Amino acid sequence: MKLHRACAWLILLAGTASAASEVAHFFVLNTTDADGNPIKQNRSYSVYRPDNLDRTKPAPMVLNLDGTNSSFHRKADQAGFVVVSCSFNGNSSGTPAVVWINDNPRVAGWEDYDFLDEVIRRVRESDNISDVFTTGLSKDGHMSMAYACERPNMIRAAATLDEFMQLPLNIPTAPVPVIGFQGTQDTNVPYTMLKETLDAWRTIDGLRNATPVTTFESSPLQVGKVSQATWRGGVNGTQVAMVTLIGGTHTFPLPGVQTGYDYTDGIWAFFSQFLTSTQPQPVIVSQPVNNIQVAGQPASFWVTATGAAPLRYQWQKNGADIPGATSNWYTLPATASADSGATFRAVVANDNGTVTSPAATLTVKSPDAGPVITTQPVDQTVMSGQPVTFSVAATTSAATRYQWTKNGVNIAGATAATYAVPAAITSDTGAAYAAVVTSGTSTTTSVRATLTVLAAPGAPIIIANPDRARVIVGDRGTYTVKAWSLTPMTYQWQKGGLTTNMADIPGATEASYTTPPATLADSPTLFRCTVSNAAGSVTSASEMMLVTADSKPANQLNNSLTAIAQTGVPFQFNILSSGGTQPVRYSADPLPAGLTVDPVSGLISGTPTAAGVTTVILTASNDGGDVSHSLILTVTDAPVPPITLEAWRKALFGASATDPAIAGDDADPDGDGFSNLAEFLAGTNPLDPAL
Repeated sequence: MKLHRACAWLILLAGTASAASEVAHFFVLNTTDADGNPIKQNRSYSVYRPDNLDRTKPAPMVLNLDGTNSSFHRKADQAGFVVVSCSFNGNSSGTPAVVWINDNPRVAGWEDYDFLDEVIRRVRESDNISDVFTTGLSKDGHMSMAYACERPNMIRAAATLDEFMQLPLNIPTAPVPVIGFQGTQDTNVPYTMLKETLDAWRTIDGLRNATPVTTFESSPLQVGKVSQATWRGGVNGTQVAMVTLIGGTHTFPLPGVQTGYDYTDGIWAFFSQFLTSTQPQPVIVSQPVNNIQVAGQPASFWVTATGAAPLRYQWQKNGADIPGATSNWYTLPATASADSGATFRAVVANDNGTVTSPAATLTVKSPDAGPVITTQPVDQTVMSGQPVTFSVAATTSAATRYQWTKNGVNIAGATAATYAVPAAITSDTGAAYAAVVTSGTSTTTSVRATLTVLAAPGAPIIIANPDRARVIVGDRGTYTVKAWSLTPMTYQWQKGGLTTNMADIPGATEASYTTPPATLADSPTLFRCTVSNAAGSVTSASEMMLVTADSKPANQLNNSLTAIAQTGVPFQFNILSSGGTQPVRYSADPLPAGLTVDPVSGLISGTPTAAGVTTVILTASNDGGDVSHSLILTVTDAPVPPITLEAWRKALFGASATDPAIAGDDADPDGDGFSNLAEFLAGTNPLDPAL
């Protein structure tokens, strides 16, 4: 532990010409455990501030949850922002499975949310910070999304790379701009589930029926592999974006890695749109970057400026205005060899002045010799449940073969010049469809066309999504969806893998679906259900089936710590667990008179007969073990009050700034809880001598 902490925080990472370094900070956090009891923790973070960044002026901050990671330093030097890096080191998740504590905080606790609150508060004061943004890869990306769910007022926008947030344990509570990045060959995280995370944000941001704009980003090592779908015009100007890296895996997308796409350029181009303007005249805060594409494919450029609204944009090619190019992005629809070397820049103006961005250069590579595509697929917009067809045409001198792809992944059986979707589903909005045309040994890939699926008025509403199934070899997983509709509904279950598209399961047409006996090769498999009526359709969230050779106990119970019931009034409370191999048995003891628990479903129900407060031990058990926690169940004679103990606990302990004496920073002269850095590394802090 000491070696890990020392390595993480003693490294001084040199910047570019600015010679800036990453500086470590240590402090004692006062927070609470999962039961709301006050605790102290030794926590740390580091700050990278470009030397040329004026301390007298407010600066934005990117909160990087991946620990010490220099990826953003170059971009910070260029664009002028502070990078703050931190990790879960110091929380109570324990070893060896140390992770962010970022599931439903009403159950798992608020300590890591409090930690990020405190880091933001401290850096705001020390570095004159204005706007805050969060980002992370994998489990760090989960924390970025979870924090956005619970602390939307603390940040301006959030990003996640190769990770979904855990629905429904993390639920967005207010509009926030978010962007996600996902590789199509990521064998750790399903593309489908990250997309569903972004769909949840599109809902809260008011973008369910927005039409996405697809842009084509530079991927110099594997040209033409990266595109971004952006939904604009949400509540308070919010946006949601998803970047697809065809062939990308579970890693940071950076120059020299896989496609060569630089995610720091993409994140800052997105984040910078939500900076607080500090001056009336326009100022470029994110400049266009060079783009490399294959002839015939589109190429996109981005710019962002701050200044008094309204800002007016005009893109130029080789110094001449491009008619109609008046957004903060521009896409050249089809590049040609003659465009190679052309420069693109934006002129931004308002009533207070004009500024011109630096120019970005387009490089156009010659396509491989292959069929000539004469008719490209085009973007399509349909209502959910309606059919849609994509078409391509090519001229060749030999027999022609076709293979349609969705987000860069082959669609099974889609081998004709047209590809027909019999009934479009809402979860596929933003998907990119392209055709790979082959003649002999030569291939040509068409332009990617974007599908927009609008929610149909009167379509079913999903009430409950399927739960994750954990089974041992030979057992079956069961998935259930609950939906509501004024008219009769039909069901169609689908399954897929982490790197394959979802496909219908023949005969799986009921509200529940039970799998065949599982094998280790089935882990993980994704399942979801499309529910339809005469008006349209809606698709549930996807869930995984995980298969193990031995039974695994539940990781935790996902219940609130308190509940309130009223005498003479029917009461229901579900015991919910996660991480355990099915079947799981539930118990609750003791229960107030009038209540019983179903050991199979975990439903506590009945009508309480007497007032009182009972500490109920909830337990989830299987062959691998059990997990328990306490539920304080209060039965009153009066109607249940609107403010519960859980709400009170959240208000008191949920944020560091709420009550510094309980959930904040110790009154510490140097702000780190230690006499000096040497004491921290030597493990002499009296709060935790083991460190």
